Amino acid sequence: MNKYVTELIGAFFLVMGAILGGAVGASLALMIMVYAGGHVSGGHYNPAVTLSVWMRGKIEMKDAVMYWIFQFAGALIAALIVMYVFSNE
Repeated sequence: MNKYVTELIGAFFLVMGAILGGAVGASLALMIMVYAGGHVSGGHYNPAVTLSVWMRGKIEMKDAVMYWIFQFAGALIAALIVMYVFSNE
């Protein structure tokens, strides 16, 4: 379960960095998260990376699907937080 939560947190910060800091923010967030959690989950944080790792046979389909679920959840949480904070209400 730790590897899935690590993917959720990494995807959260990747999307948050991309939304708030553009390419530089996303790059810095990705670098920090790979150092912080790469040893736990492999540091994919992106569904396309997970797909390529699965296609190479390095992870099982069950893990790939769980990674995708948690990555999408982390990205959605980040987007909703940004949308809430920067809403015009």
